[in-house]
Amino acid sequence: MISGILITIALELLLPLCMGLSVTVLAKKEDTLLHLIADSAVTGQVILFALFQPVIVFATLKGMELPQGLKIFVPLCILALIFLAGACFISRRKSKEKKICVKKGSFCIWGLIAFALIAFMMVMSFLYTYTDGDDAYYVAAASDTASSESLYTRDPYTGDATLTPYRYLFAPYPVWIAMLSKASGINTAAMAHSFFPWSMILFSFAVMYLIASELFDDSRRRSVFMFFVSVLVMFGDYSIYSPENFLLARSRQGKAALASFVIPFLVLQIARCIKRFNEKKKTDLSGLLLISVTGFAAALCSTMGSALCLALVSVASLVMMIVYRKVKYPLLMMLSSCPGLIFMILYVIKR
Repeated sequence: MISGILITIALELLLPLCMGLSVTVLAKKEDTLLHLIADSAVTGQVILFALFQPVIVFATLKGMELPQGLKIFVPLCILALIFLAGACFISRRKSKEKKICVKKGSFCIWGLIAFALIAFMMVMSFLYTYTDGDDAYYVAAASDTASSESLYTRDPYTGDATLTPYRYLFAPYPVWIAMLSKASGINTAAMAHSFFPWSMILFSFAVMYLIASELFDDSRRRSVFMFFVSVLVMFGDYSIYSPENFLLARSRQGKAALASFVIPFLVLQIARCIKRFNEKKKTDLSGLLLISVTGFAAALCSTMGSALCLALVSVASLVMMIVYRKVKYPLLMMLSSCPGLIFMILYVIKR
């Protein structure tokens, strides 16, 4: 059990941190340690989601099993990590700034209270379990994949064999949970209900902290922002369909990860792209690439995820066209969010 917990922590926290560190180091010159860690972890997790999505969809369409899909996914992650580290190394050698200047962060009482509330929610998500009707699909599909190593060959609701599981295979979020279960040796139901939610809660609040950093320069205002966000989430269970309920009680479900983590991450990237364009008046290729990657990550969570990302980016692009009276960069932003639509198109074709 201890080894399984350590492997789970490594896969859910250390792996995303390592994957995203090269991206954040590539883009930053000066930042606090907390901001750097949060940015690296959430960026790395989105990249992992984006790499996992096409691999598993391809493996399912080809009739492969989970181990065969992972034989493609793991080398792809290694290549992506090497590429990002190499790009970061080359960029830093050419740049006058050879390293990041880590600033000292300041904490106030509001930040400490917010941290305590977030930690409390993470602990409660591990100690207490919540079930709903959607578990008949999400947990059952993950359990079947982990036990049989097959990819969507049986109906999660009935267990009957199915020849055309196209309703689900283009958003294989349960396979991610099954992969974590197989790698750690922890029971799939326990992984879905106890060992997985805490990471999604942590990443979701990390994204909110990064958004606060874009909105406020003062650390005290960021802390107050995080305090109110944590309070609203903790006491927002006024309905089983509220965003707060999805984050705290249904984190194992793809639509919860989409609403609480992926879409806020896309909002963050849009805000950064607009800010950089406002400062430099030129195209930010790294920002456009992250928007495209986020579309793939959204498709993993839900078939409609990529369409929602395109809609959000399109609205932001239209606002930029009106405010800045520029067409090229907003249009590039819109086009960068389109590749993820391939999974939705395949769903329409295959159903």
